[in-house]
Amino acid sequence: MSLQSTVFLLLIGLSTGLLAQNDAYHTNLLTQLQTNHGLSGGSWVLTPNENTNATNANHYGHTVTQSTITGEDFTQAIRLDVSGTGANPWDAGYSISNINSIQTGDRILMVIWLKTISSANGTGQLALFAEDKVSYHKEVILNANPSAQWKQYLIPFESSDNYPIADLNIGFHLAYQQQVLEYGGLALINYGTSVALSSLPQQLNVGGYAGEEPNAPWRTAAANRIEQHRKADLQLQVQDGQGNPLPNTTVRVEMLRHHYAFGTAVNPRKLANNSQFNATYQNKLLDLDGNGHGFNWVVTENALKWKAWEAGWAGTPAETVNGIQWLTDNNIKVRGHVLVWPGWDFLPSDMQTNANNPTHLKNRIDGHLNTMLNYSGIKDKVKEWDVINEIVHVRDLENALKGTAGYTTGREIYPEIFNKAAQEAPSLIKYINDYNVLSNGSVVGGDYLLYKSMIQEIIDAGATIDGIGFQAHQGSALIAPDSIYAILEDCYQTFGKTIKITEYDQEVIIPDATAAKYTGDFLTMVFSHPATDGFLMWGFWDGAHWKNNAPLFNQDWTPKPTLTTFNDLLFNQWWTDTTLTTDASGNLNIRGFKGDYKITATINNTDVAANLALYNDVNTTVQLFGVASKMVLKETDIKISPNPATNHLRIELPNSDDWTISMRDELGRLIFEKSSRELIQVLEVGIYPSGVYYLTIKNSVGATVSKKLMLIN
Repeated sequence: MSLQSTVFLLLIGLSTGLLAQNDAYHTNLLTQLQTNHGLSGGSWVLTPNENTNATNANHYGHTVTQSTITGEDFTQAIRLDVSGTGANPWDAGYSISNINSIQTGDRILMVIWLKTISSANGTGQLALFAEDKVSYHKEVILNANPSAQWKQYLIPFESSDNYPIADLNIGFHLAYQQQVLEYGGLALINYGTSVALSSLPQQLNVGGYAGEEPNAPWRTAAANRIEQHRKADLQLQVQDGQGNPLPNTTVRVEMLRHHYAFGTAVNPRKLANNSQFNATYQNKLLDLDGNGHGFNWVVTENALKWKAWEAGWAGTPAETVNGIQWLTDNNIKVRGHVLVWPGWDFLPSDMQTNANNPTHLKNRIDGHLNTMLNYSGIKDKVKEWDVINEIVHVRDLENALKGTAGYTTGREIYPEIFNKAAQEAPSLIKYINDYNVLSNGSVVGGDYLLYKSMIQEIIDAGATIDGIGFQAHQGSALIAPDSIYAILEDCYQTFGKTIKITEYDQEVIIPDATAAKYTGDFLTMVFSHPATDGFLMWGFWDGAHWKNNAPLFNQDWTPKPTLTTFNDLLFNQWWTDTTLTTDASGNLNIRGFKGDYKITATINNTDVAANLALYNDVNTTVQLFGVASKMVLKETDIKISPNPATNHLRIELPNSDDWTISMRDELGRLIFEKSSRELIQVLEVGIYPSGVYYLTIKNSVGATVSKKLMLIN
């Protein structure tokens, strides 16, 4: 083949690839990415021409002008002139759509240059996004504060969905303030799956957040509120088993778990030898710090969602019940998510098929509530539910009912759902849950105001809401701690309801060090507000997280910096474990964090313990059995559950001692025997055949209790 033919064929190949119809800027950009980062191949998401992209863009709420510049990598500067602050950041917007399709899993690099010309507060602000044009699901959301000099942003992301041509919008939300901004060099390159996401360069120019300073005033105020609201006074007289005070006795006051809910979303299939059992996953729930301290609450991520429950794609009901039983046996409380998520994508398919049949919709909802709130193994263990989820953003059910008999707005269905839930489970703690409240940085954000109005509608209709959930998925716009408190306070003053952070996590674009620091500040401010009763992250491990970016652990279980922050707060700074000496009357006083405690006295070099709950100020006595007299065990001293048992058996003992637990079958044959000093013991009994067994429990001085046990496997 001649040299001329080779060159001709090469040019033909290039004309069908990335270099086809590129302008000078896009050609040079490819060279820079190859030289600086070793990247090659890929396809353009937008037109590889600066002028064409500017011409194809849509905008509203501001004016746009285009000019030619020199001395930069790009040649066209697009000026965005925003005349004032909007009610929402998206009240002024600018966007361009993709010209080529994108597939789930494609790795994409966004490139853009930004600059602030002028602004009301001296710093420019915009939200840079790539989003589904219909659902507004964000593939990227980056809060940027451009400086007075041009800065390049390199933003890698992996697509979570398929996007046909013109289905993905790339652009800005601008109505944060009066400001004039400029951008240039906007380009997106799709590398498919041939390049690892970690191989794509990242340059976010992500600044901090207001109030991150070590001496920020909010820190002292928050610490004072934590001292006031999260601690309680314990006035205690320590007695022996005969009721005699124990003077001048060394006593350890040891916290076992928080009263406040600190938790995570979980997949029950990964627990209790279910089909996706993961021993590390299960163990980390119980032990985050290497000292046996773990989560005390969880929420089911998918297993109890209506569509998943009926289709079984998040595990069978039996697996879910088995997982919940294991959690309960290990002193982890479970909240349910979610009874009704009112969008067709989240409801069984027959709901959309019968969208024009209100009777069918209502009957299906009532039937589902009856099923879930009365299901054996769930109703007696899941006492708190997200009854309705995301009514601000997901409105298919509302729109289907709107204008039909009895449903003027369609939202009349929501108080009916709350009332039905209360009818089925009178003691149920009923939550409403939604997002974009503690993630947009403004008390007056449009979504928050709409959330408040919908909550008020439900209350005005006579239904009872016990708690308000804020999901708190964090984008790059990290809400300032002062704003967090203002929103919590505004909500509490409006409704007087308990508030829970239900689904916390952060975008992958936030650097790990920033994520750890911010999570600590977010958690501190939330913990300090007396209306909150819990903080749950939406998954803790990258291997089971909807964005593959959980707060605590990487895919290989190596810890992230946030784990250190989380453990330090929960099990160090907000933890009580101290040793004191009783006075001449056997008394001691302490102010400790609210939670469950073990009180241990050392008598003649022997430790004797009892449990105590410190949820409010307490003035009480604790009797340490086994001191000063031989202990006589009563059957009521030992609590065993469940009985009949299937997989796990929980044994609660009255005090810390050298306990011996043995189990024999009906023929008297010894099945197992173990010794332990733990007050709460969980035995795996699912490995033994169904039948009748006998437990014998003996303490160090020979007192014995026998219990009959039924195993059903």
